[in-house]
Amino acid sequence: MSVLDRFEKSVEGAVNGVFAKFGSKDLQPVDLTSALEREIDESAMPVGRERTVAPNEYRFKLSTPDFDRIEQWGSEALANELADNLTKYAKSQHYAFVGPVVVVFEEDLELSKGNFKLTSESVQGNAVPVTTDAQAEDCPMLEVNNSQYLLTKSKTIIGRGSGCDIVIDDPGISRKHLEIDITDNGVIARDLGSTNGTYVEGHQVPAATLLDGNTITIGRTRILYWASSQDQE
Repeated sequence: MSVLDRFEKSVEGAVNGVFAKFGSKDLQPVDLTSALEREIDESAMPVGRERTVAPNEYRFKLSTPDFDRIEQWGSEALANELADNLTKYAKSQHYAFVGPVVVVFEEDLELSKGNFKLTSESVQGNAVPVTTDAQAEDCPMLEVNNSQYLLTKSKTIIGRGSGCDIVIDDPGISRKHLEIDITDNGVIARDLGSTNGTYVEGHQVPAATLLDGNTITIGRTRILYWASSQDQE
């Protein structure tokens, strides 16, 4: 069961405990999901015949009760799952991004319970999720859990924490687990002192130069490295 599913179930099904005291005006996960989809639809802008760019950073301002409830449940996990769902939605709508999708929760003392404000903007990132066939930049690319990311900058951080360029929901991965460096001497995978280590082609390594088609394993997650995104078209 996903974080969103568990959150929804707890909000709807609680008779006792922390959620029981909130009334019918409770903010529901479906409200957040629907608001994100409306915002991305309204904000997406065509920049060419085959390219529509959408914002990739979304900020929810929440009332104190709603903010506290989400913090207690696990705001980072919920934000990551909302971002992942929105990335999938963008792919279905053929929207492109300039960086990874990020969802942030902020407290607003002036808002009443059940109300929120949502803003969005495009923020250039180090890893760009591939959501359209029109994204044909000749960049190194990673494939993670059936999602593809173009590596557009010299350093890309991968981990479980929401501040990473590529966020992976895997309990065996450290908050900042792995760095991918694009250098003049090749593309290098560097372990960032993770708890469970980084493996390239099955060998645990502190750092390794990647070759086209290499497999990187962190936690239970396998990452495929491609030297050029164009090779995968």
